[in-house]
Amino acid sequence: MIRPSTPTPNHLQSLNLSFFDQGAPRIYVPILFHYLPASECNREGIIERCDKLQKSLAETLTNFYPLAGRFSEDELSIHCNDEGVEYVESKVNADLAEFLHQGPKNIELLDDLLPKMDQPSSPLLGVQVNIFNCGGLVIAIQISHIVADAFTLATFLNEWAQTSLTGTTTKGCFPSFSHLSSLFPARVLSGPQFSPPSNIGPKIVTRRFVFDALAIVKLKDIINSSAIFTRPTRVVVVMSLIWKVLVGISSAKLGYSRDSCFLFPINLRGKSNLPSLEHALGNFYVTVVATLEANQLRNELNDFVSAIGCTARDTSVSIGKASIDDIISLAINCGTEVVNKLGQGDEMDIYASTSWCRFPWYEVDFGWGKPIWVSSVGRTFEVISLFDTKNGDGIEAWVSLKENDMAEFERDPNILSSTSKVASMWIK
Repeated sequence: MIRPSTPTPNHLQSLNLSFFDQGAPRIYVPILFHYLPASECNREGIIERCDKLQKSLAETLTNFYPLAGRFSEDELSIHCNDEGVEYVESKVNADLAEFLHQGPKNIELLDDLLPKMDQPSSPLLGVQVNIFNCGGLVIAIQISHIVADAFTLATFLNEWAQTSLTGTTTKGCFPSFSHLSSLFPARVLSGPQFSPPSNIGPKIVTRRFVFDALAIVKLKDIINSSAIFTRPTRVVVVMSLIWKVLVGISSAKLGYSRDSCFLFPINLRGKSNLPSLEHALGNFYVTVVATLEANQLRNELNDFVSAIGCTARDTSVSIGKASIDDIISLAINCGTEVVNKLGQGDEMDIYASTSWCRFPWYEVDFGWGKPIWVSSVGRTFEVISLFDTKNGDGIEAWVSLKENDMAEFERDPNILSSTSKVASMWIK
């Protein structure tokens, strides 16, 4: 266990969850950073790098002290008791270059690099440093969604890397975990609540699809001027294509079209007229629902782009004019709609997604260079996860589907014509 280098003061030893933390899934979220060997890849160099990782992690946890605490039994607070985060070093009997060549094709290999975090009493953060024969490293993270969304995780990781690189932590005013809980306190919730997906059911497989910049430009060209939403982002375009393909698979399997909805989160930071929230730590997002009714489904990309793009735009506009009470109302309404849609899962198609694009994952430099690849892992439930490619202008889509559906998805002409067929695309 790595504990904060400076003990957390008594007055900070209990952190109330915010309303947004309260609604976060009770799962651990993974991410892996792959680093090629540094020049000093001998045994002494590796030991020095790992020692620096441990020391800088302890120093960083002083500012991010809730991560070293434990989820309280009342389920509405974190006991910031400095019990620590789990830190594991693992020896991998392979060269990283060889592993990276196999990793994109055999995603299950990546799962073995993660720290095991599956108990309610587990630490809120786990780190596994995987050391390859060549001296390359894969630093694998698991963090509890209760205390962090993608923004918070990216903020923490870049601060940890900066501390390792420079030997000093950020001084002065640091974003606070308590800011959101003071403005948006947890509350007693009525009605059905969202629960994590069950691992029981058909086998889920995960595959990685790379949309490069040229493919995304070609997809944007398909969206004609008659579309309701004519200037979609990379993320909207890729989400829309994936949704379109999944709808086609469902319709072919059932023999008819049925209502379909697509769930995706919107980060609220930078959209509110409350500037103090721009860097707040914790969870601060809403999950919204784009819906197409069966009689609207012409299966044209324009329709899916308009549904997702207009939903995202309208939500952002509402947030920009919202007071604190309005934001809470918006979040409650969004949460209610998600739960209601999930309750109709036997009558309509529901697809869940998340985008980690435009976060500075490839800036995480601990002192031996930026990662050659930032990856996800296989999932045990159906979800679409989007990441930037290393050069920042493409998108890696990590798609987890039922095995039979994945077989159809992989051979869909839209996917074959828009994604990379080269297994080693991680290098770009």
